[in-house]
This record gives sequence, C-alpha cells and structure tokens, in this order.
Amino acid sequence: MTRAELIELCDRYGIEKDDEVDMNDLAQARAEERAEFIERIEERQHMSGFYAFQDKLEMCRRER
Repeated sequence: MTRAELIELCDRYGIEKDDEVDMNDLAQARAEERAEFIERIEERQHMSGFYAFQDKLEMCRRER
C-alpha cells in the first residue's frame, strides 16, 4: 500500500490525524471493498452474457 492509498483510506473512513489506527482492520476493510467490487463486476458480466460468450469461444478453440 502506498502512502497516497493510505491517506485516501483514512479520508474515506474519517480517520483524523491523531487517531490510532489498526492497520489490520484497515487492510481487512480494503479487502472486503475489493471483494464486493469484484463480485459486482462478475454479476454484470454474467447478466450481460459475457461468460457464456467466453465459454463458446473456448469450445470453438478446443474443436480445432
């Protein structure tokens, strides 16, 4: 994590300059946000048919 990312996270969670911060909690919150973001992307790809398209392409490649 870069200093800029740390500052952005502190701003996002309302952590003030003199507050004590548990870095493990901060890293866990960041990991949860990333997991939720990835889940939303995967849901969109599934609904749009992107995964079905990928499966069809893979089947075509294997037929060769």
